Amino acid sequence: MANRPDIHRLIEFQQLMLAFQGINRVSYIPRAGKRQENDAEHSYFLAMAAWYLAPHFPQLDPYKMLRLALAHDLVEVHAGDTFVYGDQQNLDSKASREAAALAQLEQEWPDFSEMGKHIREYAEKTSEEAKFVYVLDKLLPPMINYLAGGKVWQENNVTLADFRTVKESRIPKDSPLRPYYEQILHFFEQKTGLFADDKP
Repeated sequence: MANRPDIHRLIEFQQLMLAFQGINRVSYIPRAGKRQENDAEHSYFLAMAAWYLAPHFPQLDPYKMLRLALAHDLVEVHAGDTFVYGDQQNLDSKASREAAALAQLEQEWPDFSEMGKHIREYAEKTSEEAKFVYVLDKLLPPMINYLAGGKVWQENNVTLADFRTVKESRIPKDSPLRPYYEQILHFFEQKTGLFADDKP
């Protein structure tokens, strides 16, 4: 096929993936000391969780969910990760930084337009699959943080009230995943030693 990427382009794509792997998140990997989760790990975990749940939500396209999960954070190659409990100035600039990063990715990868399409679909939540993956993306970090003993919340002075405020604004009451949020919130309310205001 005349337009098939050559080996040089495929190598460039691996460079993109390595850059993605190099973006560290705030969450720690449980039982790995101070090693932080990176964007590639997070996106893979999200894709696997979407795949695992897909048979229980047959109204959604599982293949679209996988693509959305794998692509959703690729803008962070250029924009960096934004910690939801972090500096307000960084939070305020998130949308503009990520919009510029998406434009840069689309310019760099015109031969992979599906990537940009799915990043945009996720960011704008223009499909039920994108809404689902968006909410699932908000549920996974608390699970990782729980498995790591709440280290991120404690180190960054995040209280249970902070957690509720952030999640309530991002997980709609009509989301099919809302029951998971309510279950994990109830679980956290019963558990001590996770948040900054209930250190053991």
